[in-house]
Amino acid sequence: MRKFGMFLVCGAILFGSVAWVEGQGGAQPKGGFGGGTARQNALTLLNNEQIKKELNITEEQLDKLPAEVLNAIAKVLTDKQFKRLKQIEIQQRGTGAFKDEKVQKALGISSEQAKSISSILEDSTKETTELFKGGKGGFGKGGLAGYTEKLEKISTEAKEKIYGVLSKEQRKTWRDMIGEEFKMERIQFGGFGKKGTDPKKAEPKKDI
Repeated sequence: MRKFGMFLVCGAILFGSVAWVEGQGGAQPKGGFGGGTARQNALTLLNNEQIKKELNITEEQLDKLPAEVLNAIAKVLTDKQFKRLKQIEIQQRGTGAFKDEKVQKALGISSEQAKSISSILEDSTKETTELFKGGKGGFGKGGLAGYTEKLEKISTEAKEKIYGVLSKEQRKTWRDMIGEEFKMERIQFGGFGKKGTDPKKAEPKKDI
């Protein structure tokens, strides 16, 4: 089964717009603690195991949804907006994007390169698994901050190794595919409603 990365990112944008339009017709109950249940759109519901069981959704049906959602979004967004959305989606997938056949085809990845990349990603997955085991299912020494830092280090090292496998031309194509780096604003732990620094624009992207 294909991952729901692009499916949910695109779906949230599409159905979020629909929800806003529907909300103009009258007051809507607010979500959050003490304010009722947060609204869920059709796509997030379809990613719920209970809903999939209730509707008897097949894996084949789920595999078709991402492409259909993208087709719908492409009709609403401008070409520039749609291109940027795809760039951000690839960025959010991280090194996992290199396993995508479409990405490999766009980069012109050879069979030998594909094997090397697969090996790098397998090693990265093992390191992540060992890190989790080391914390005995928790965050371990250093807490969440330390755990996150180690995860980022593993990801960065894997990314650099993959860049080393790519040719100069392939790296250039990759830069065009991901565009300017976008950092998602993330909610910090330690208090409700507190958010981390909001870097609207990331630091200048290093050449790869």
